[in-house]
Amino acid sequence: MNLLVLSGFGCKISVQDLRRCSELVVTDGREDTKQSVTMRFKPRRFPYSSIAIDGHSGYISLRALHWLSSNKIPVFVTNFDGTLISSILPPMPVKADLRAAQFQAVNDQTTKFAIAHTLVKAKIMRSLEVLDWLAQRYDIERGVRVTKGEAVKLGNASTVSQLRTVEGRVALRYWEAIRKILPDWLDFQRTLSTTRANNASDPFNAALNYGYSILKAECRRSINAVGLEPSVGFLHDFANYQTKESLVYDLQEPFRWLIDVSVIQTFESKTLGPRDFYFTGDDYRYRFELDAKKRFIQVLREKFNIGVAYKGRKIKWGTVILEKTGELARYLSGRSSKLDFIEPVPILERFDSEELREQIKALTSEEAKKAGIDKSTLYTLRQHVRKEPPFKLYRKTLVKLQSARGSKGQTHQF
Repeated sequence: MNLLVLSGFGCKISVQDLRRCSELVVTDGREDTKQSVTMRFKPRRFPYSSIAIDGHSGYISLRALHWLSSNKIPVFVTNFDGTLISSILPPMPVKADLRAAQFQAVNDQTTKFAIAHTLVKAKIMRSLEVLDWLAQRYDIERGVRVTKGEAVKLGNASTVSQLRTVEGRVALRYWEAIRKILPDWLDFQRTLSTTRANNASDPFNAALNYGYSILKAECRRSINAVGLEPSVGFLHDFANYQTKESLVYDLQEPFRWLIDVSVIQTFESKTLGPRDFYFTGDDYRYRFELDAKKRFIQVLREKFNIGVAYKGRKIKWGTVILEKTGELARYLSGRSSKLDFIEPVPILERFDSEELREQIKALTSEEAKKAGIDKSTLYTLRQHVRKEPPFKLYRKTLVKLQSARGSKGQTHQF
C-alpha cells in the first residue's frame, strides 16, 4: 500500500501539457500553517497505489479522471474521520460468469455458510494472536482467557446468524481486554454498532475508524481488480440501500488486526498523543490534527508494506489482500476447491516484554561483556527499560542477550 493523501482547502488534480508529456498535476490543499504543494507525474510513472482526498474544497478535471483510469489509479473521497464518501475506480474486468457464480453461492446456504465461517475463523484467530502478543507485556491473562472461551463457541455455530453472534461476543471481550492496556486519558469505549463506532468520542476510536477506512479502500480496490460484485457479501447481508458494499465489509474482517496493531503501537510509542486530536462543530466527534494524520498514515503504510512469506515468496500485506480476493474468486468459479484466509500467518514480535525488561535489569556488566554487549549498548538498554513506551532491539543484540542469560528469546510467532 502506498497511498497519496490530499487534504485541506484547494486540492486540485489536473493534466497539463497534453501534447508533449501529459503530466498529472496534483496540488495538496492548504490548512492553517500548511502551504499547498504541487507534484507532477508522467504517465506510467505514478508512484502511488491510490489517492485519498479528505479535503472539502477543490476539483478533479475530466482529463485527470481519464489519466488516472488509464493508469489504473483509484481515487477515494473521504470525510474528515475517514468515512468513505465516494470511489472513482478504474474499469473493472467484465466477468459475467464470475458474478453469476457469486450470486449463486450467496443463495446456496451451505456455500454461504462455508465462506462466512472461513472469514470469521480467520478474524477470531488474528484477534486471539493480537491478545497473546499484548499479554507478553500487559496483565490481561483473564481477558485473553475469557475471549478464548467465547471463540470456542464458533464450533457450535451452524448458521450465518450464529456466526455473527459468536464474532460479536468475541469482539466484545477482545475490546474489553485491549481497553485495560490503554492510558486513562484515551477514555476508550468500543461499541459494536457501526453507526455509533463511527461517531468517535475518543481519540483511540478516531484512529481505528480512520485506519479501517484505509483498509476498506484497499479491499474495495482488490474487489474491483478481480471483478467481483462488491454489494454481494456472505457474512454481511444485503442492504436495502445502494451504498453498503457487503463484500467489502466481509474482506475487511481477516485483516482488521493490521489496523488494531497499528493503532495500539501508535499510542504505545506516543507517536500520537492528547494534543493530536480536537473537537469541532456540534457533533462532538474527534478529528486528527493534520500533522498527526500524516504520522498515522505513515505507520499504516509501514504496516501494510511489511513482507510476509506466502506460497514460496515474500509479499506485502497489501498484496495479500489482493491475493486472497483472487482466491475467493477462484473458489466461487469452481477453479479451486479450497478457501483459506488463515494463511499467511503474521509474525508479531514483542521486544519489550516484562520478562525481557527484568532480564536487562538483572544483567551485570560482567555478563554483558562476556556476551559481547559493550558499555554504551548496556546503558541504552537500561534506559529503555526504565521508560514505559515499547522499544525495539537489533536482532544481533537480542541474540547476545539470549546468550548472556540463557534465555530462549522473546520472539512471539504464530
